[in-house]
Amino acid sequence: MKWDVAIAGALGVLIGGGIYQLASMVSTRYSGLIEHPLGIAIIFLILLGIAIAEMPVMLFGLKKIAASTTPRPFLLGTHLVFVMFASVYAAIFVLLTGQIIWGWLLALVIVARFFTGALFK
Repeated sequence: MKWDVAIAGALGVLIGGGIYQLASMVSTRYSGLIEHPLGIAIIFLILLGIAIAEMPVMLFGLKKIAASTTPRPFLLGTHLVFVMFASVYAAIFVLLTGQIIWGWLLALVIVARFFTGALFK
C-alpha cells in the first residue's frame, strides 16, 4: 500500500470513528425508533448488505481511477470517503435502534475498506 493511500484511508477511519462516536452519543440520549428484535435484525442485515455490496463496485471504480490520468488527490479523496462511509451505515443503525454494540459490527467494515487500499498503485 502506498503511503498516500494509507494516509487517506487512515483519515477515513478517523473521520468515520468520529461520525460513529457522535451517533453513539446521540443514541444514548434518545431511544431508538426500532425496538423489536426482529426489526433490529432486519435493519442490521439490510445495512450490512448494502455496506458489503457496494465494496466491489467502488473498488472497480477506484481501480479505474488509479489506472487513468485522473489527478492523484481525486483518488485519495475518493478512497477516504469510501473508507469513511461504512461508519455512516453504522451511525444510521445506531440512531434507528440504539444498539451500539451491533453498530460496532457494522462499523468494522471500515477495516476491510481500509485494507483495500493495497489494491491501488
